[in-house]
Amino acid sequence: MRINDPKALYVHVPFCDVICAYCDFTRVVTHPKLIEDYLYALHEEIKLYPDIQYETIYLGGGTPSALDMDQLQTLFEIIKPHSKSVKEYTIEVNPESLTVDKAQLFVDYGVNRISFGVQSFNQDELDFMHRGHTTNMIKRGIDWLRNVGITNISIDLIYALPNQTLDKWAYNLGQALLLDIDHISLYALTIEENAEFGRMKIKPIASEIEEDMYELAIETLAKAGFHRYEISNFTKSKPSQHNLHYWHYDDYIGLGPGAVSLYRGKRIENTKNLLYYSQFKFHGEIIELSKDDQMFEFIMMGLRVREGIELKRFEKRFNQSLLDVYASAMKSETNKGLIEVVDGTVRCTERGYGLLHDVLLAFMETV
Repeated sequence: MRINDPKALYVHVPFCDVICAYCDFTRVVTHPKLIEDYLYALHEEIKLYPDIQYETIYLGGGTPSALDMDQLQTLFEIIKPHSKSVKEYTIEVNPESLTVDKAQLFVDYGVNRISFGVQSFNQDELDFMHRGHTTNMIKRGIDWLRNVGITNISIDLIYALPNQTLDKWAYNLGQALLLDIDHISLYALTIEENAEFGRMKIKPIASEIEEDMYELAIETLAKAGFHRYEISNFTKSKPSQHNLHYWHYDDYIGLGPGAVSLYRGKRIENTKNLLYYSQFKFHGEIIELSKDDQMFEFIMMGLRVREGIELKRFEKRFNQSLLDVYASAMKSETNKGLIEVVDGTVRCTERGYGLLHDVLLAFMETV
């Protein structure tokens, strides 16, 4: 691996068997011809970044596991030349599209981490979200993955659903802990305009209830040995190395429709149009980031993680002191008790973590 190469690769697989009611990501229903054209285009796009060996690879979507065995094998073969040095190789999997054979295929190609799209253990909530699986598929899928040797498993849970009660949310958390996994990601439902919930004019839950659910999750997971290492992510001992590249503001490459790259001071946003993408019209917009942009984004991403921002890393990256560049914000937010400097690291206090949006506004207004 060359020292200045991006260390992380994200591949967006935009296909789903079922479109979830809350989702507005770049996605389409699975279709053999569309998948064939997508894979052909992906094979061409990856050539734009030749000879890079990645430390982490993440296949997201969409639902990568919705591809059939042959399609998955083609996908893995496209990526294989760039996975020789991979330390963490993640694929997003939904319970309904996982099979024993697919689990074995993952292992055969070096996948060692699964992001499992559970979302809820209440069947009525799964049905409401238009999820394609039943609750009994969850434990079955976890067992299949463990049987082939994959033990680094993360699950996603969604909370703050309309009419969801604290008791139902507590049940979801309890069921998640029974799986004896190491990593849990929690996401509050957002009503996106372009998702089905948005078109249905679904009303969001009261913000006070959403906050109570989040606090309940923090308390419940902490008692079970999980620590919150990022706002939405909890682990016992295996944080997502791929996502840490994002939060450390490292360069990364994103392939596939709707994917984004951060590369040599540019943000490269791929087209979200699958037809354009399949015609090799990959890039929708290429944005030159100013130094001020990059410094703020470094702060914005770094304060999301509990460890905070190493002052030396900031200075090495930008040849300026964070404490000087953001002197005004540092003073105001420290005086409010929202951030602190500990052992050469700037980080949010517990109170500041809950008010991160306000903290970031102060930094945004400084430069």
